[in-house]
Amino acid sequence: MGRFFCYDFVILRTSIRLCGIILIERGMNMIRFIHCADLHLGRTFQTSADMSEAFIHQAVQSSYRSFEAIIQEAISRNVDFVVISGDVYDQKKRSVRAQWFVKKQAEKLLNHHIPLFIIHGNHDPEVGGHDLIDMPENVHIFPTEVTHKELKTLQGEKVILYGFSYPQSAYTENPVPAYHKVKDELAFHIALLHGQEKGQVGHDPYAPFTLSSLEEKEFDYWALGHIHKRQLLKENPPIVYPGNIQGCHRKETGGKGAYFVELTHSEVRLQFIETAPVRWEQVSISISELHTIDELLDEYHEQIEMMSPSYNWIVMLTIKGQGILHEKLADKKVLDELFHLMEEDIGGEHLWIDRMEIHTQPELDRDAWRIQDHLLGDVVRLRDELEADGMLKEVVSPLFEHRKIRKYINEMDEEEWKQVIESAEGMILTSLLDEGRDEG
Repeated sequence: MGRFFCYDFVILRTSIRLCGIILIERGMNMIRFIHCADLHLGRTFQTSADMSEAFIHQAVQSSYRSFEAIIQEAISRNVDFVVISGDVYDQKKRSVRAQWFVKKQAEKLLNHHIPLFIIHGNHDPEVGGHDLIDMPENVHIFPTEVTHKELKTLQGEKVILYGFSYPQSAYTENPVPAYHKVKDELAFHIALLHGQEKGQVGHDPYAPFTLSSLEEKEFDYWALGHIHKRQLLKENPPIVYPGNIQGCHRKETGGKGAYFVELTHSEVRLQFIETAPVRWEQVSISISELHTIDELLDEYHEQIEMMSPSYNWIVMLTIKGQGILHEKLADKKVLDELFHLMEEDIGGEHLWIDRMEIHTQPELDRDAWRIQDHLLGDVVRLRDELEADGMLKEVVSPLFEHRKIRKYINEMDEEEWKQVIESAEGMILTSLLDEGRDEG
């Protein structure tokens, strides 16, 4: 398997159990396939890292290399077919290079008698006029209405695949009612859908669905796309997001790749295969037990050494906590030198720092102040209330009406809102303490 990592679990329709190596004997009434989504070929990295030319080249190629590795996995595992659940290309106007690349990968599958089934999503809707390359005969692209395609595997199993491609980028209708299961109890029924669950935040509400509506269709497997985070929404039937195949910004951390699926009429085995050559990772260092810059660098070095050189890494570094290093890190010159030292001396050709965020505070006795009747205690208690009751968004609700600001705060997750509260509290407490010292 080389540098790829696999994560296995078996769903027995009524339960899920983690396992080491579990093999389902291949025989009658079983199919094997690869489920991937959100290739976004042609997408650029969103990073402020000052990367070398060699690293930039690897970053540009990373989505292509990841898909190439997925195709190789499909061939080596002798799968029955491969599905791509939307957003093959990053833009509506698909580049010749990206289309040619997909064709060459599909030809590899054709040489091993493996079909490739594709739906297009919001980034690459099937609007016509953008297909500049003819795909080989083993490629089936679903049209803009929900249709089904029958397949007979080399082992004699009948598979019926269902899906549709977006007719335009902003497709906000519920497509699920149009999925009609063919009456064939012996066949495997696999549905492809690029969309998201109703009410899910952080993504545009394209092709919204409810879990109950997917369950009611009684398909054997829902191969989803659009959400870039790997998720198992439901065990029975399996309703699965494989995530995107290559992270391209700081919120797309962790391993990226595809699912290898082994499916019978009674159970399913999902094995996640990491194929992305570039990994984004969050590294956090607390200054609470540190006393010198040397110790800070040593802690950073220990964490970086645990990162496998088999990957290229883009790191988001957060320095947080309370301690005596807070004042030193408030010095911009010290901070700039520290950043460059970490990047140049401890980094290297396989690791780059996207950004370094400082969320430190001086040593504050919050626990003691919380129970005391003074202004410092009021500030601490107010922070507790904002965190406990989720009041912060209500307090800052006018900002959501601001045309320029709302774009950025809508993208903030719960952890980032907590950092806002923590930073605000730290600045207020520090200012009050400084005022007290000046008056003293």
